[in-house]
Amino acid sequence: MLAKQTESQNWPFLDNVIGPIADWWRKHAAVRGNIESLDALGPDELARVAQDVGIPASDLRKLAQHCSDAADLLEYRIASLGLSAKELAHDAPAQLHDMERLCTMCAHKGRCARDLAADSSDPIWRRYCPNEPALAELQRQAAGVDELQWKRAAG
Repeated sequence: MLAKQTESQNWPFLDNVIGPIADWWRKHAAVRGNIESLDALGPDELARVAQDVGIPASDLRKLAQHCSDAADLLEYRIASLGLSAKELAHDAPAQLHDMERLCTMCAHKGRCARDLAADSSDPIWRRYCPNEPALAELQRQAAGVDELQWKRAAG
């Protein structure tokens, strides 16, 4: 382990330039492979796969254009709200998958990442996040408050 740390300290160019480029290339190659796999399917087979996954074929194509880490911000947002992504995956996997799909296709990733990094408790994210209604409901349920009380408190 010490040898690797020393090695990185001697070659920051590898860590700061080559490493990120290599990561980008690997992700790009994975996305390209996903798209090629879908393109190899006929329309009927693609429709069956999409139906098995529970989403429209058009969404399946859109999801294939993203990296596997495209919904990572959702996990950070869930944690920032005092909720557990692991518990949600166990208790409501379909809801989590839908939220991951929305997060993956969200057009506000840069803003979300900046808001999470700057102040994860700032409610500004609620204005643009497609998962806000579901996350608010999960918060309400976790707090054990009925919907009317929750709405009064949110005011």
